[in-house]
Amino acid sequence: MTSLEWLLLLVPTAIYLFYRWSVATFDYFEKRGVPFVKPVPLLGGMWNFFSGKMHMVDAGSLGYEMFPDSRFSGFFAFRKPGYLIHDPELVKQITIKDFDHFADHTNVVPIEADPVLGRALFFTEGTRWKHGRSGLSPAFTGSKMRNMFALLSNYTEGAMGRLVDDARRDGGLELEMRDLFQKLGNDVTTSLSFGVEIDSVHNPNNEFMRRGKELIATDGIQGLKFLLLTVLPKRFFRTLRIRIFPKEATDFYVDVISKTIKQREEHNIVRPDFIHLLMQGRKNELKIDQADDQLKSAGFSTVEEHLQSSTENSQYSDLDITASAASFFFGGLETTTTVICFALYEMSQNPNVKQKLQAEIDQVKEQLSTTDSKLSYEVLQNMKYLDMVVSETLRRWAPLGLTNRACTKPYTIEDNNGTKVTIQVGDLIQIPIQSIHRDHRFYPNPYKFDPERFSEENKANINRSAFLPFGSGPRNCIGSRLALMQTKCFLYYMLANFELELCPKTDVPIKLNKRSVSLDTLSGFWFRMVPRGEVKK
Repeated sequence: MTSLEWLLLLVPTAIYLFYRWSVATFDYFEKRGVPFVKPVPLLGGMWNFFSGKMHMVDAGSLGYEMFPDSRFSGFFAFRKPGYLIHDPELVKQITIKDFDHFADHTNVVPIEADPVLGRALFFTEGTRWKHGRSGLSPAFTGSKMRNMFALLSNYTEGAMGRLVDDARRDGGLELEMRDLFQKLGNDVTTSLSFGVEIDSVHNPNNEFMRRGKELIATDGIQGLKFLLLTVLPKRFFRTLRIRIFPKEATDFYVDVISKTIKQREEHNIVRPDFIHLLMQGRKNELKIDQADDQLKSAGFSTVEEHLQSSTENSQYSDLDITASAASFFFGGLETTTTVICFALYEMSQNPNVKQKLQAEIDQVKEQLSTTDSKLSYEVLQNMKYLDMVVSETLRRWAPLGLTNRACTKPYTIEDNNGTKVTIQVGDLIQIPIQSIHRDHRFYPNPYKFDPERFSEENKANINRSAFLPFGSGPRNCIGSRLALMQTKCFLYYMLANFELELCPKTDVPIKLNKRSVSLDTLSGFWFRMVPRGEVKK
């Protein structure tokens, strides 16, 4: 045979063998009698996302809509089979009661590949995660949030004051809210995490802002890496030394924190921020405060702590402290910004909600003024309608629409029709938070933005197992109190100072960016900001 003839024979054979390999796992659920979403060769259920037909969360939750009578269904993340858990009670059983069978997330980052992200709590596993979680828990109690609140409140009040001056000078401001609150959130998180004060609104090119954008990027190559963490074995990232966070960005933060720690130790500087708390943890001085029982609730969305807090034998290096601070920055900034933007959008479409929240804010302002007091953590937590608005935003627009677990011990589940399957060690499960939050069985008229669901009269009717904005069980979000505090504080000062009006750039209805791994829009959240009392009739 000639070379051309060999080539004509080998190419189709290679294509055929590649195809057979790409679909070799696709009979997995059929053999087990589990309903599943029909996969596409090689890409599995990810085709709808990569083709731009669906947002990643929608593509990953498709089985929830297709098989409403099942407690679970099957899906394929590329070639890897996984289980989508539909039933909130089964979710509760997996994440809390039988947590030891699902103790890890699937997206574990090896320290050898990424020394900073690999030390961040969300991306660790096993004993390292357990020690880290129990050790860091005392840093996120109500008393610690209260101690930090003055830093947050003073910055936010000052930043809004500067924006009011800008708006009066320019006859109003037309701004994109995600960009604005990423800047404000960057400054606050930089202050609380790194002890550095900046103004990114008026100095958007500062290095903290530039490096922060690099950390929180969830699109492009970095977004793809986060996606692949779910389906590829950690040895892949370890062997190839694939970093998730850019090295230049993490080196910058390591240097800043190391210098900050050295300066504080040399000059006995005490500042109520995360650096101080983590330095206390390193000395085994980070404890639960007696006031924490009174400050336990941060609103309806407060998550329960399932592990006993402990800082004994904590050996936090500067790199560990950097990793903790960077992970709070990465997770908290994106969550807070998303919730605020969607809350403002929903209020623009529901004027009665905005008016009611505005009235509560004005009442609090007046009460503080009569006593010559400043906004406090306790006052903020007692704002019932503000909590209702934030809770409904978290339900309607959950920032993390899907979460996952990796099976660590074999576990048998049973469907409504009696079908039993055993999930094996290493198998992937996903929890469709967004789909559960938008299910009419748990929330009547689920696409209506209705904070009254969370009123004192109605909230007892909510199935708590079907409300999961910060996850569930011991691996829920450790920073939920911080995220809620920042979100409420930002909303308070924004609505205390400004009326927000729709502008020509505002998309109504909103159009989601289906190419983004996170919850984002195609055109942003544009509003015209007019100082209160200066709205033109």
